[in-house]
Amino acid sequence: MHESIYERFVAELKERFEKVRVGNPLDPNTQMGAQVSQIQTDRIMGYIELAKEEGARILTGGERLTGGEYDAGFFIKPTIIVDVRNDMRIAQEEIFGPVVTVLPFKDEDEVVALANASDYGLAGAVWTQDINRAIRVARAIETGRMWVNTYHEIPAHAPFGGYKKSGLGRETHKSMLDAYSEKKNIYISLNEAPLGVF
Repeated sequence: MHESIYERFVAELKERFEKVRVGNPLDPNTQMGAQVSQIQTDRIMGYIELAKEEGARILTGGERLTGGEYDAGFFIKPTIIVDVRNDMRIAQEEIFGPVVTVLPFKDEDEVVALANASDYGLAGAVWTQDINRAIRVARAIETGRMWVNTYHEIPAHAPFGGYKKSGLGRETHKSMLDAYSEKKNIYISLNEAPLGVF
């Protein structure tokens, strides 16, 4: 988040995270369901503990939800982690849980450098009213998918996959067939006249 609006953004983000309705995914009022397994829940909670050990601060969340219907699943409160440095594992590794780490940046060059200083590059987004900046940043960030002023819109015809250690090639697009194909070029001359020494 740009440092000029960091404090205001984090305060509003906290307010929104605390209003997320966590519960049974079959309930139409639910906004976020449970984690897929105990193993994944433990992994996410391990990252939250690691954040504290690394010196970051849990702004909200960071706990399992228990009691009532929560005891029947693996529910974690939506979590915001602040006071994060880009060299921390929680900023560098894919957590795959309801956790966001927020880092401030000074300018466009710095945010691109921060984003690219990772072994992963599945997806990213940029919000701006400057279309030229949007295109520059979208091109510069090493990620398989980049959204501008939106997030998580995934049309069925668009290829999906990441750069570096993210993803397993390209999926949901005809390009995925490349992983199951061997390419071969066959050249045939229909010219009946001799061709050089051949």
